[in-house]
Amino acid sequence: MDKTYRIETVYTLKQPLSHIGESESTETFLNTVRVMNNGKPVEVFAYSGNAIRGAWRDAGAAYLLDKLGGIRVPKKTFHLLFTGGSISGDQKVDVDAAKNLRAVLPFLSVFGGGVGNQILSGKIVQTFAFPVCAETADIIPQGIDGIDYSAQAVSWRKMTDEISFSRKDDSKDTLGDMYIAKDVPLLEGDIDEKKKKDEPATQMRYTAEVMIPGVQLWHSLCITCSELELGALVASIWQWAQQPYLGGMSGKGFGLVDADFRILEDGEREPFVLVKDGKLGLAEPAKDAKDRYDAHLREIYDKYLEGNKEKLVNLLESGGAQ
Repeated sequence: MDKTYRIETVYTLKQPLSHIGESESTETFLNTVRVMNNGKPVEVFAYSGNAIRGAWRDAGAAYLLDKLGGIRVPKKTFHLLFTGGSISGDQKVDVDAAKNLRAVLPFLSVFGGGVGNQILSGKIVQTFAFPVCAETADIIPQGIDGIDYSAQAVSWRKMTDEISFSRKDDSKDTLGDMYIAKDVPLLEGDIDEKKKKDEPATQMRYTAEVMIPGVQLWHSLCITCSELELGALVASIWQWAQQPYLGGMSGKGFGLVDADFRILEDGEREPFVLVKDGKLGLAEPAKDAKDRYDAHLREIYDKYLEGNKEKLVNLLESGGAQ
């Protein structure tokens, strides 16, 4: 039987966060939306729920394929799992096929996707992730454990920074001298490295606007689903939490977060998933749901993949019609 779950998350930035809304030449700016504050529309940073869901979707799809023996799938199936796929032909809804596919792969039931000539809608509805700041004081609920509400006395504009980078041409320094082959006959289309080295070195400098470490973001989602589908969502969050980053440029040191997920039960916020200082913990409701999902994936492996790894792929490509 389906049940409605509401999950609130407080993300605490451990490193600067980049989430680009606009860019000009060599500068990027944070994504913003307009909200009402004290009777006036004001601009405020907002991390999109679509970006959060996309990160969980990628993680959950990887978790699914790993649990199914690390199978490799055709590009079409890959796009279905990781990006939502696409539809082809006249769109129609085959109710029995959709039910079959949702039953076999609750991951697709949670995140949705285009399969064959029909669309499976996802089940997550959610908010943007807003910073705890003066501009969102009327948006973020009071009484959430772990939120530093004193930040609501500060404008989000004072929670940003600009970080600049430079990208140099390594062929012009000692690395080029050490590792670029000399006196090699040029083939048609090759670049004459001697001439290139005689040219002046090029260095590009660019600047990114970021949210500073210590800022907290509040996010809320609602999902009406079975416990098995809840387990698929928990598994996706669990996989994402192995590398808990938001935004872009994680390779440059951006985006590391702590995350405190709370589930609302009878008006009370109970622990659900906690990611803190590199450690991950699942409260009992989350662990039970994930365990059930893992058991379901083992059943899928036994039914569809043992001895015939094409069965599950065929099921996906047919949209559940078998």
